[in-house]
Amino acid sequence: MAKANTGPKLVLFGPDNRYGATPKRGFAEYLYYIRWYEAGSKRERSTGTGNVRDAQQALAAFIGERNRPAAAEESQRCGPAAPHELTVTDMLGFYLQHHAPHAAAPERIRYAIRNLIPWWDGVMVDGVTAGACRRYALESGRAPATIRRELGTLAAAMTWCVTEGRLTQGGIVVLPPVPKDEQPFLNRAQAAKLLLTAWRRRQRWKDGEGRLSYNLHLPLFILIGLYQGARKEAILGLQWQPNTEGGYVDLDRGFIDFNPIGRAQTKKRRARVPIAARLLPWLKVARKATRQFVIECDGQPIRDVKISFRNAAIAAGMQEVHPHTLRHTCVTWLLQDGLDVWQVGGFVGMSPQTVQQVYGHHAPEFMAEAATSRRGKGDAGMKAGMKTIRA
Repeated sequence: MAKANTGPKLVLFGPDNRYGATPKRGFAEYLYYIRWYEAGSKRERSTGTGNVRDAQQALAAFIGERNRPAAAEESQRCGPAAPHELTVTDMLGFYLQHHAPHAAAPERIRYAIRNLIPWWDGVMVDGVTAGACRRYALESGRAPATIRRELGTLAAAMTWCVTEGRLTQGGIVVLPPVPKDEQPFLNRAQAAKLLLTAWRRRQRWKDGEGRLSYNLHLPLFILIGLYQGARKEAILGLQWQPNTEGGYVDLDRGFIDFNPIGRAQTKKRRARVPIAARLLPWLKVARKATRQFVIECDGQPIRDVKISFRNAAIAAGMQEVHPHTLRHTCVTWLLQDGLDVWQVGGFVGMSPQTVQQVYGHHAPEFMAEAATSRRGKGDAGMKAGMKTIRA
């Protein structure tokens, strides 16, 4: 099966596998290459340098040159279609092919579209109505949060097609209500137990010089999630230098920027925030043990922690806990510590409205002012009213 088109990225080649490079015969030095796929075929181009910053600049220039003529050609060849002229599956296909490779979470988009297509197959865009969305929610049999993500992807695809001139206007997407009280979080004891379990399950191996090394990626992932409240993809993408693929950690100035170079802010905001005081010593330890990525194993970046995290959670007796629980826990702890929604939202990359709506009831002062309010009359008015009642 042909591989799906993906956006350009950097790969390191060299004479051996040091620094995470892929060994190549005939290479006497380490060089970064730009790799991308077209029509299922792999393409590669040398950047001519082994310096990661220079390579990232070459990648940024390559992406800019590649996208400009493609966008002009598409706009000339494809005029906007009316809602009754374009099928939902074609609309989703455009979105998947042209937008998903450059999105922050392309795999999530692919997963949502894979679930959407069977139900919406044969439906025109003007058939996307509030009633159709309600039927989809009832007949899909999936959890409300999953349905919201899938219909949200459908709405995003319509908006993108209208913006890109492929569609004159979209249909009407209605999302199911936000599930209430479905944001589990860990208390301090549970977090400590999960972290201890991950620490005890760390892998050990001997390096080339016979020294015993430890795989600390899962405990470090948990610590960053608990103290910074970032999403899984943002944590796994962290590097020690600014780059175009993920965020980076600056230990000298004491901050983490979860945004790759050139990333446009979306609804899933990524923050540039100070490093939590309790996390800083662990990041300094990690800096000595890893090369390029903050979360590494034997010099290789960790692409996902789903399996290792699940195994650690089960071993700790917390089967319902998943990586995103760490983000919920961080937000809840910050509110319980007395921070207002603006501070919390800015720190974790979340709108204050979302913090208030989803997590506000965790704040100790939640509705406290309403409970102690004088109800508009003040002490004198209240005393007068009580005298009238007694009389």
